[in-house]
Amino acid sequence: MKNIKHQLKGPIALLCFISLIQTTMAQDCKTSANLDATPGKYLTAAQYPWPAARAEYFNKMTTTADKAMAKKILGDLERIEEQTHTGFNFTGGNWENYYSTEGNQYLGSAKLGQYTFQAALYEYFCAKGKLTRNSEYSTVLRMYVNQLRLTTLDKFLSSPYGSSFGSYDFGLQFQDWKNHKPADVNAQLISLFTYMTCNNEQLIGAINNDNNYFQDVADKDIKPNNRSNPVYRYWFVKKNNLPVLVPVSRKEYLQSLLEYYEREKIHFTKLVAKLNEDHDKSVKNYSTWETDVADKVATVKKALSEHNEEWLLAQAIVNPGTDNSQTYNAKLREQTNYNRFWKFYDKEKNFGGLYRYNPEYFKTSAKGAASPQLITVLFRYVTIPSSLRMLNNFSKNFDVKALQKMLE
Repeated sequence: MKNIKHQLKGPIALLCFISLIQTTMAQDCKTSANLDATPGKYLTAAQYPWPAARAEYFNKMTTTADKAMAKKILGDLERIEEQTHTGFNFTGGNWENYYSTEGNQYLGSAKLGQYTFQAALYEYFCAKGKLTRNSEYSTVLRMYVNQLRLTTLDKFLSSPYGSSFGSYDFGLQFQDWKNHKPADVNAQLISLFTYMTCNNEQLIGAINNDNNYFQDVADKDIKPNNRSNPVYRYWFVKKNNLPVLVPVSRKEYLQSLLEYYEREKIHFTKLVAKLNEDHDKSVKNYSTWETDVADKVATVKKALSEHNEEWLLAQAIVNPGTDNSQTYNAKLREQTNYNRFWKFYDKEKNFGGLYRYNPEYFKTSAKGAASPQLITVLFRYVTIPSSLRMLNNFSKNFDVKALQKMLE
């Protein structure tokens, strides 16, 4: 989509763009409601209406072997999804397939190729008496290979420890920071930046046990005939009985903070030198960095020394928002007090246990980074008849075992 707009300029490009995303068909109509029973069309990924997008399907796979693996697995996913259509009377729109690749990303210590199969419902509507394909979709099925896709799960599962190095980023959050190249944003991170918090035990169970779907809204809370609030339903398809996510202990967490604080010492030394060189007045915000970091280190070492092994091996329950509030209330400088440890919490509302990817589950494959080890299946729907028909048909006919057989 983006590439086509760049290739064409001016009003002609706009007209072509609108024409392409709202394909008008020959059939006459009176109201959009009448089109719900109109026979729909299936379009494979090879028939996706945007040639420029099709040409880029596998661009982000870095090796020939990985491209071949991604192409094979995405084709298999498409065929498995296609089998759910058998005997189903599809009406009211186009069901269009699409492939995408996201490149390589670390899950724990394993560098895995990530790619996605998508099928979306582009509903028909009546425009000036003609049946027209909507250019937008609210109902979509996605199968993410080697991904949990935290962006759609962030109400429950998220990575709270983003880069804390501000606009002057010297790459110290990356494990091999001395050889890190700025363009490699997916390089392996130090432990602290790999942790995730989860405040929903049902979600952890669905990810680790692979025995039921997880939905981000309870059935009792879903409003009927609602286009505005999509619901997300997930299946997590695993390769074995090992958990995908494992708890982070208090000891692990505290030790990872010490690793991070050692990086901060190097970071602040470089940053202050750079700000002084630039005659940047913001250098005053870092005047207490040595004292602040030393105090953070002392607090963590105190927690490690004052508690027994049983206490230290319990899961770390954290609340970064509350910790940041305490830092603010203590009138400590924000710039030099990132990730200050205050205390651990109990499993109260919205206080998340810390998890990390299980290194025993995720292994670097001899077949290449794109070899599938986990598939997250997501069905986003709205509570209107056409969307619910697609959801119910897929949920009934989806062959989970076929996906499991694809995993290494």
